Amino acid sequence: MGVKLSSRKKRSEKTFDELIYELRNSNSEKVRYNAARVLGELGDSRAVEPLINVLKNDKNGSVRLYAARALGELGDISATPHLIESLREDRNVDVRVRAARALGRLGGEEVVEPLVEALSDENSQVCITATDALIEIGPIAVNALIESTQHKKVNVRCDATRALGELGDTKAVKPVIKMLKDEWVNVRIYAVTSLGKLGDTEAVPALIEVLKNEEENELVRAGAAAALGVLRDQKALLPLRELIMQADELGELEDTALKAFKKIMAANWQNVPGAVNKKVSTK
Repeated sequence: MGVKLSSRKKRSEKTFDELIYELRNSNSEKVRYNAARVLGELGDSRAVEPLINVLKNDKNGSVRLYAARALGELGDISATPHLIESLREDRNVDVRVRAARALGRLGGEEVVEPLVEALSDENSQVCITATDALIEIGPIAVNALIESTQHKKVNVRCDATRALGELGDTKAVKPVIKMLKDEWVNVRIYAVTSLGKLGDTEAVPALIEVLKNEEENELVRAGAAAALGVLRDQKALLPLRELIMQADELGELEDTALKAFKKIMAANWQNVPGAVNKKVSTK
């Protein structure tokens, strides 16, 4: 049975066996990585073992990259330990990125630890991809990410805090609240954003404290205002109103606070004194 693939440049027709032969034997790295790419697209599990061999042994980084991508597409968990090895040991940044992405697709508890380790990779793209992979894996990554919020590297704390917000598990609320005291402003920005995404009003008092702290970075305070708007707890109405009223003119912070105020009023208009039977417009 032939394999027909169309591309912008040309149309090719090769059998599965021909692709495997090229993957194993061609002297051209372009031919080998194209064979790996096509084998991933085919979805035939017979390609898993040859692709693993290429991932481990091919001297060309582009070929190993496409092998890692193909193994993620094929979805066979037998590739997991080999992709973990590539994530940890391959000198080629792009291979590590693709290995991280593939592990996110394969999932499983065994991939959590190596992906968390990759948050401290020397290359930022590997760190970002590992974070996204942990988000893709889901709830089983939460505990490891909570531990990572205490990592000595600031980028690891940033990535872990961001991921916890995306995962939406409320057991992360208290650990993320602690990140509001982090010495690095980027971590605090991720913390306020994640608290809004986690959707738990337990975070409201801590966010109000950030909002009222005039010594805090304005982006962090604006993020806290936005998060309060998402949470829609009427306890935030007074501090938001005070911030708005104290301003001589509305900057980004005050504008964000005003939008949050309107959202909370719209959600709580029946319970706000003086607003009974009159819904507040958010326009």
